[in-house]
Amino acid sequence: MDTPLLFLLLLISSRLLLTVSANFYNDVDITWGNDRAKILDNGQQLQLTLDPTSGCGFQSKEEYLFAKIDMQIKLVPGNSAGTVTAYYLSSQGPKHDEIDYEFLGNLSGDPYIMHTNVFAQGLGNREQQFYLWFDPTLDFHTYSVLWTSNQIMYVF
Repeated sequence: MDTPLLFLLLLISSRLLLTVSANFYNDVDITWGNDRAKILDNGQQLQLTLDPTSGCGFQSKEEYLFAKIDMQIKLVPGNSAGTVTAYYLSSQGPKHDEIDYEFLGNLSGDPYIMHTNVFAQGLGNREQQFYLWFDPTLDFHTYSVLWTSNQIMYVF
């Protein structure tokens, strides 16, 4: 998977706070969600939120060949069935490459499921699901993707 990917984020639930050494004013475009996406701290943080109507998303202005991405996410508490919180990296086109991190909503009391997938040249089928051993609604937790020339590693 040597195709550069654009950073895309689809946030359908939850509240997310992302911090990097770059400047979000210069490096990303808010693609949807209007005032639910906010650049804070002189461009050092990007905050994405969900309200009863929608979430929000952003896209990097540049393409990247490799990266390490850390996201701090706090999931929606209670009955969140039918809600998916996701962040992913994706190239453009029909034979796109993609790295996914998704959190599936649940019924109150059920465990939360984290879902990962990798697409190369438009082909996926590398899906894995993990039942989280902690409650991701109590506080923000850091979820990371380390993407190098040799591997893609999910850290949580």
